[in-house]
Amino acid sequence: MRAPRHLIGASLACLLLFALPTSLASAAPKPFRFPQSRPTDHRPTNRHDPNRNAYSVPQAPKSPLCATNFCVHWVAEGTDAPSLADANGVSDGDGIPDYVEHVMAVAEHVYSIENGKLGWRDPKSDGMIGGGKGKTDIYLANIGGELFGYAAPDRGQASKAHRIPRQLYGYLVIDNDYGPTEFPGTTQANDLKVTLAHEYNHILQFGYDAYQDAWFAESTATWMEDQVYNGINDYLRYVPRWTKRYDTPLTTSSIKEYGSAVWNHWLSHRYGRSFMRNAWARAIHAKPGGFAVGTYESAIHAAGGSSFSHDFAAFSRDVAEWRTDSVFREGNLYPDAPREGGLTVNGGPQIRDLNHTTFQMIRVDDRSGKAVTVSAVAPAGISSAVALVGRIGSERKGRVVSRMSYKQGGGTMTARLANPRRFSRITAVIVNADASAGPFSPRKLDWSYADEGTPFSVSARSAR
Repeated sequence: MRAPRHLIGASLACLLLFALPTSLASAAPKPFRFPQSRPTDHRPTNRHDPNRNAYSVPQAPKSPLCATNFCVHWVAEGTDAPSLADANGVSDGDGIPDYVEHVMAVAEHVYSIENGKLGWRDPKSDGMIGGGKGKTDIYLANIGGELFGYAAPDRGQASKAHRIPRQLYGYLVIDNDYGPTEFPGTTQANDLKVTLAHEYNHILQFGYDAYQDAWFAESTATWMEDQVYNGINDYLRYVPRWTKRYDTPLTTSSIKEYGSAVWNHWLSHRYGRSFMRNAWARAIHAKPGGFAVGTYESAIHAAGGSSFSHDFAAFSRDVAEWRTDSVFREGNLYPDAPREGGLTVNGGPQIRDLNHTTFQMIRVDDRSGKAVTVSAVAPAGISSAVALVGRIGSERKGRVVSRMSYKQGGGTMTARLANPRRFSRITAVIVNADASAGPFSPRKLDWSYADEGTPFSVSARSAR
């Protein structure tokens, strides 16, 4: 689900992706998410939709329009009706509104990239539900101002034993015009494109493993927007807020999850664009079921033998100077990530508290001496890292030199940079890369992460 514009910057904990009845409990260790008022698990053509998304009138006479992979549904009157103009379509005056034909063209392009070029598995078939056989149904509705669009799995997929399968089929609902009064500050054409790229990716995710954590699903779908429509860069809307939430864990299902597309961009740079597809293909086999960190762990290990925690530490280091564009493909478009105070060279140690899967960047202002060394001490058993990052030259055209020390079990770590005078800026990065967790908590709707507010002792010294 693409974030509603009026909720950007607020918590989205209540807007969970997968909405299925709580009475259909699963045997897996992690249950499905509780149903929310939006998205709904009834199609708009269902008059008994309890969430007020049902069409108030029958579908248009020519609805749905079906092509190779999709069927687009619309009504011809009422608030949910798109513009009925029919002058520029494939066959002018054929009774199919131009907007409907345009939605179909965009959807088929999205399919050609996500399933064709990038090789993602076709969605699970819904049989003859909606329109056509096994085609993904898209419903046009007046949802503007609340959501850009959403994907939802259908009801009725539980077994006779009331078990919900982890692989599901679903449908899409998108806005009927993306009008500027409802979506200020954007363009209608771009809203339609990135929304379809994002929401259709959720349909594909349902077919791999609908149990995965919402932060994994949303960060992937936001990453996918840029793979299909690289020039639009809508995901950049979320990056400034992502940098300011340095104390919010990567694994939290909140507004931060959309900006966490930058984590997937980093992984794609390291392992290739097939990494995200491979991660979802491995998701259903990762343990425990639905634990996104375990899914990433499996995919990272298969791709290069590293680990989630080590890669998160390296990612955190690279954020310090990501505007140089050497690691992040569009880093020159990112805001400079803020520093959390300074570190006095040859002064006493500072205590910094870090939640799991978070990092802090600290200024190191003294660039005198032959070398500068930063030491960090993490509690035993906490996967941790310390890095020193030096930039030579400007933010966008400079060169980066960095050193990182990572320890899976915590303890003392040091990083050293020689000849500090050559740098325009030096940053110390301390990382709580730990992502170990206990069982999934239905009360918190999250895994039981234990290492919150972990104290790190950090200090710097100069070699004269």
